[in-house]
Amino acid sequence: MRRLSPRVHHSTVAGLIPLAAVLSAWAAPAGTLPAGSSAPPADVLPWKLPEQTSPEIRAVQRRLYHLAMMQARFALGQVHPWAEDPRLLLVSESKSVELGVRPNTATVEGLSFLYRHGPYDEKIVGVRRETLFHDVIIPMMRYLATTHVTGPRPTSDGKKWGQVKKPTHEQSTYWASMLGRAAWWNWDELPRDLRDDVRRVVAYEADWVAANPPQFRLDYDTKSEENAWHCTVLSSALLILPNDPRREKWEKTIQRYAIGSYLRPADKASTTIVDGRPVSEQFEGANIFDDFTLENHGFVHPDYMGAFSLTLGLMADYLLTGRKPPEAFVYNVADLYANLKWLAMPDGCNVFPNGQDWELFKAPDWMDVHAPAAVFLKDPHAWSNFLNCLRTAERMQARDPTGPVYAPQDYYYFGLQHELLYQLVHEWMTLQVAGEIVDRPTPILGLKRWENGRVVVHRTPLAVHTLSWGARVMVQCVPVRLDYAVSPEPENGVGHVLLAGQKRGDPLRVAQDRRAPLHDARIRETPDGFAADLVLDHGPGAVRAELHVESRADGRLLLREKLTALKDVTTAEIATGLIGLLNNPAWVYQKGGRTITLDGQAEKIAPLSGKLIEGRQVRHIDVDGILEITSPAPLRVRYAGANEIERGRATDRLYLNDLGGERSWRQGQVISQYQATIGPAGK
Repeated sequence: MRRLSPRVHHSTVAGLIPLAAVLSAWAAPAGTLPAGSSAPPADVLPWKLPEQTSPEIRAVQRRLYHLAMMQARFALGQVHPWAEDPRLLLVSESKSVELGVRPNTATVEGLSFLYRHGPYDEKIVGVRRETLFHDVIIPMMRYLATTHVTGPRPTSDGKKWGQVKKPTHEQSTYWASMLGRAAWWNWDELPRDLRDDVRRVVAYEADWVAANPPQFRLDYDTKSEENAWHCTVLSSALLILPNDPRREKWEKTIQRYAIGSYLRPADKASTTIVDGRPVSEQFEGANIFDDFTLENHGFVHPDYMGAFSLTLGLMADYLLTGRKPPEAFVYNVADLYANLKWLAMPDGCNVFPNGQDWELFKAPDWMDVHAPAAVFLKDPHAWSNFLNCLRTAERMQARDPTGPVYAPQDYYYFGLQHELLYQLVHEWMTLQVAGEIVDRPTPILGLKRWENGRVVVHRTPLAVHTLSWGARVMVQCVPVRLDYAVSPEPENGVGHVLLAGQKRGDPLRVAQDRRAPLHDARIRETPDGFAADLVLDHGPGAVRAELHVESRADGRLLLREKLTALKDVTTAEIATGLIGLLNNPAWVYQKGGRTITLDGQAEKIAPLSGKLIEGRQVRHIDVDGILEITSPAPLRVRYAGANEIERGRATDRLYLNDLGGERSWRQGQVISQYQATIGPAGK
């Protein structure tokens, strides 16, 4: 077990870092703190940076800071005058909605941090430090304060941003928190009127949170993320308005929202004491399942399982200002993170058992989950996971000398680049307050079943197998390597059947009440892994699929399917046994293009070529020497190459059972049967 140990050690009790015993040790000798690390004046909470003496942590911080400076260079290239008032600046379109505000607040906080902290290099960023502050940061902050609901002017869409009696966008509390922290870093240098404006914005949003109860929902759309981002503006309010008479109310509210972010149904009876009271007394509702999974966007969504970074990241606000963080910040969080570890891949990205409707190549984004897990949860795998993400982020940024980590084909959410700048500086600060980091990345192998989430994960040394039978029926075999090749298509392992006249959609998306098309799911553990038998309908109600899945310890996955007509029916297309294959033009761990070998005959598939291979019957398929599919009987395969980027990735689609064209079937007729073994190539 490796320990990264700075001079100041923080003891850990129940996952929390008590501060009183170590605050005196934080006062570093004069001249040893980074440039710009003096505390703000007394009318906001003063902060003090501890000295980070671990050489390895400092080296990682330098890498993060360089990434942030390059990301800032990119963001500065997007800064432009507001059409309504050229004295004010922004990076996005001027609108009152998320993409018109959040990229700006994230950029402002990131730039403000770089101005105040760390080894700023104007040659990398592209502007002098003083110019950055006076000519960019202040005009951007003025734009944001001016167009808030408490300000005098609307955005260019004719509306102001922020909460009203009926929320226009509840996320505005999160945006305001970034503006507040950006001001906090540089309070002593801000014009007095701008200080007042920022306080007005932050206090308004914090008051809105304090006047409304936390939200709770288990199925389909958890409210854990909403509760967590509301905490962020309360923290900013406490930083810049420490003497305000509303402070006590804000302190109580942040604790209430934090614990409400990740409560389970079982917590209704919990006698665990958190912040001086039993959890059962604080229980108002649940946002995560008892197995520490959650649903968002209608399925078990790892991105939102990691949204605890919003509250856990606030620990630094408390540590820097000598306050004890609420214990609610860590309640149930270690167990959420423990689940996420089962999905982590060597490149820093994840396996997604229910699909991924956001970008896939978000290893840089996942650093914001792993860093606080390493520092505040002391998780023994988190540091290794973080470094995997960091290496990938650096490779991504190396593709473009102008600075951005994400290439245009990697993403579709405009604010992702700006959010990364904000995250990078938060990670730098999290590491600055880090005590001992335990680094013990033992392999995670074996079986993990989430009964509430209806997901089973089997990790072997060579491949990760996933099966979901809840919001989506989905089966995957993902090789454990930097180029894992398999794309998390929501129809993986199942595919689709289209009836005559039916339009292509998502035929296996289960309704919110979890009724058909899934009729039966029997999943059992075996000495080798797991086995499952599932019965579901395509159409729906027209074609029955009986699926058998076996996960084996050698990394191979057996998939067997039988399709039967439930009534006299005409099908337009049968394309089952889907394996989504990544074929991106410029991903850092892919050489470009895929070579598909069908019974010894190699076919080169260029990225975005739209190449179609159909009408072939084969027993052996090799995908780039990464993935291998074999069958005792010929498979009727179709390979459909992508012709465009979808949600930040290019996915080619390999179907193991293809019956195209209109065909008619009698009730009870067996339409097709196939069996295939899928696994890492050559194994």
